Amino acid sequence: MTRVKRYSSHRFYLISPKESVDSTAFIEKMLSLKPVQEVFLTDGDYGYIVRAKFRKEGEPKDVVDYLAKRVDRRFGKVVSYYRYRK
Repeated sequence: MTRVKRYSSHRFYLISPKESVDSTAFIEKMLSLKPVQEVFLTDGDYGYIVRAKFRKEGEPKDVVDYLAKRVDRRFGKVVSYYRYRK
């Protein structure tokens, strides 16, 4: 039997929040999305870093815009992302 190696990739989305964003509501919203595993609150230009994990065979075609399409505009916007493959 041949084993198929399944790759997964982690995406780190950098999100620039709007002023007076309710951090708790934002974090709960992000964690309700299946691929999202962690949300980090930071200082500086990017208020949040969101880590999402996708399996290669289950990765959506719009993975680059995955969170951009799901972040409520009242929270802010996705400004960048980084991909780490394991």
